[in-house]
Amino acid sequence: MAVTRAARRPATASPPAGRSPVRLHAGAFSGSALWSRLGYAALALFAAALLVIITRVHRIGDIYTETDFYGSYGLGARMIERGHFDPARYAVVGPVHEVALALVGFVVRDLFVAAELLSALAMCAATLLWFRVARARVGAAAGLVTALFLITNGTWLRYGYSATTDALAIGLQALFAGLLLTGKHAPRRLLAAGVIGALAMLTRYNAVALLPAGLIVILAGGADLPAAQRRRGALLFAAGFLGLLVPWVAFSMAHGGHAGIQLHHNIAYEVFARAKGISWDEYERSMQSQFPTPWSVLARDPGAVMLHMLFNVADHLRLDMIQLTLWPMALTALAGFAIAATTDLLPALAPALTQTVLFFLTLVPAFYSERYALAVLPGWALLAGVAVASPRFAGAFTAAGRNVWLKALLVIVPLALSLQASVALQKQQARYLPLEALSIARDVKPLLRPGDRVMARKSYFAWHAGLEAVPFPFADSLAQLAAAARREHVRWLYFSWPEAELRPAFEYLLDTINTVPGLIPRAVTRHNPAVLYEITPAFGAEPEWNTDPRRSSIARARARLLINDKDWSSRVLVAVDDQRTGNFAAAQALLDEAHAIVPNELAVLLPLGQNLVSLRRGREANDVFVRAEGIEPGNAQARLGRGWAVLLMEHPQEAGELWKPVIGFADDTATLKRMLELYTNLHDADGAAAVRQRMTETGAAR
Repeated sequence: MAVTRAARRPATASPPAGRSPVRLHAGAFSGSALWSRLGYAALALFAAALLVIITRVHRIGDIYTETDFYGSYGLGARMIERGHFDPARYAVVGPVHEVALALVGFVVRDLFVAAELLSALAMCAATLLWFRVARARVGAAAGLVTALFLITNGTWLRYGYSATTDALAIGLQALFAGLLLTGKHAPRRLLAAGVIGALAMLTRYNAVALLPAGLIVILAGGADLPAAQRRRGALLFAAGFLGLLVPWVAFSMAHGGHAGIQLHHNIAYEVFARAKGISWDEYERSMQSQFPTPWSVLARDPGAVMLHMLFNVADHLRLDMIQLTLWPMALTALAGFAIAATTDLLPALAPALTQTVLFFLTLVPAFYSERYALAVLPGWALLAGVAVASPRFAGAFTAAGRNVWLKALLVIVPLALSLQASVALQKQQARYLPLEALSIARDVKPLLRPGDRVMARKSYFAWHAGLEAVPFPFADSLAQLAAAARREHVRWLYFSWPEAELRPAFEYLLDTINTVPGLIPRAVTRHNPAVLYEITPAFGAEPEWNTDPRRSSIARARARLLINDKDWSSRVLVAVDDQRTGNFAAAQALLDEAHAIVPNELAVLLPLGQNLVSLRRGREANDVFVRAEGIEPGNAQARLGRGWAVLLMEHPQEAGELWKPVIGFADDTATLKRMLELYTNLHDADGAAAVRQRMTETGAAR
């Protein structure tokens, strides 16, 4: 893209003698066919990457956005395949994704794979369509750069293989833009744009932004219609949009459907719950009923709601640049906007940017998510394409008979950084896939019976095991959980790390060392921990250990070790219990992990030093206790530990000197007896007398 033959570019030929060999501005790019071919080649690589991920890596959906496939979209598509279409299902999302998934499912029988392939096809189409929009509006070189910024973006790639509604929505939005902003605008094209806009809305409801976007673009002349035809064109577009949407709404309402868009709960959660550290599950449980309508949210605190909306405008823009596009692409796009605003490019870009801006505004009330913000990413990419493809500030020079643009070479930097971040994101997503559910489903297959039901917070295990999922209820005790299981005729209880995080009252179920009456572990995984329990009639009684506060806290701590590799306090708690039972090797492993997390925490250093003493590693123990004293000078436990450490190092005189000031703090019999023995051997009568007095005070003399 950076190089063209000088013979084709007289405007950028080598400068005459006496002029600078590098020119600030240049002529327009030539070689439109070349840039188009490169764009198609980049799209082919993108499609290949998606197929590799789908077939080799992404064998199960994640525990976040893709749980909607397992709990809703997949089930709905399966119902449609069997001839049952229920309009009442579509209160929050429209039916388009499930219908499309069912159609693909007739060819690809595994509906999860079908959903992935549907997303891949939609995202490839979206990339192609935005490439064509950029090519039509700015030029082929801008189209190529726009496509490159899209396909190297990590979020764009991620949702190209995810079993969610996002890619199909993005694809329909791109088709809407392609119909409206490219080609000749025959009446049927504007009508089709309206229909596609309605389909996009019935995939993701915030695509209602396409209705005003289309009307603004057409009436303002952005669709390249003669002024006399714009009003008629707008009517045709609106007819296409409303001609599909209104009959659907009427049909849905007549068959039990209802408007169930819960946008106001997003606002209520953001303003009144999230800022206080309240989880979404807890909001649903204890606060959601307080906000039955949007007006109830506004009435609670109008000032707070409006202030938060204003804050979100700036904050979402900031987060778009940091998390969605990343700074290199964002800065390139901002440069593109500056170039467009100071040249004649802005009118050509305004129609596409209108769609971007309106989508941005629909997202302001919700909490920020890169997933939601995908709708505005093409606008950023388009502006980045303008920045690179515009002859303004090209930094043109001639090399080896070819004209080269310096900024076209420099675009490799933001693209490379974007690609690097994308690879890191896909690796991160792969690490957190709940692959344990696949292995457990495979292991217990011989135990399963037709009609079995499983209780779980997420439905992915049930889907892959071929079971019917029952939601994990809000419950505070095993008795309540057991009652719900009996009421729902549940045979299995699936408990994994998402259940432990979202239902912390039962986190101890993650560790099968904590036996629970009526629950028989049938399959267990440790990496990404999960347990499948079979429920028996005895389920519901509290285990004896759970009535003992110390044992209960240790049981919960052992479970937390499995899901949080940064939880140093639980590691210390379990390690101290291991020390109590003489399992010093296990305690050492946990204390080493805790020490790596918080190297200067006294609550870690003291038991670590004591454990090293128990393992007779005196020199290491002494180093630890010296550090502890440096953190808290005069700490008696550190000084007592140092005494033991130097004894192991065979320095009895030093041990006596260390211990003497803290004899009054010693309270365990073993230490006091060793002190008495030491001072007797050292012929230190005062030290021995002080130890005997302390032994009398603590009862160790008996």
